[in-house]
Amino acid sequence: MRIVFTLVLLLIVIAVTGYAHWQLARQTPTPSQRWLGHVLVGLVAIAFGWAVAGVYMGGEEGGGVAAFLVAIGVAHLPPAIVLFLKKQRDK
Repeated sequence: MRIVFTLVLLLIVIAVTGYAHWQLARQTPTPSQRWLGHVLVGLVAIAFGWAVAGVYMGGEEGGGVAAFLVAIGVAHLPPAIVLFLKKQRDK
């Protein structure tokens, strides 16, 4: 049952990550700002994922990888919310 929950959680955070980068690409005016945004969000997400995975590496097999991927998605959640609210405001 735990593996099913982990897979569902991974699918959700992959969708959040995709949405954040998709909206970032649509709402950023210049290509240089767009790439800077993608790189900054990506670096912060990877750093957060690395820190979280370091805590869970001693857990069960594959726990560190799952924690890393979920942490990357969680780090993309605030930009996704901000970009969603910005899109709603512009409507």
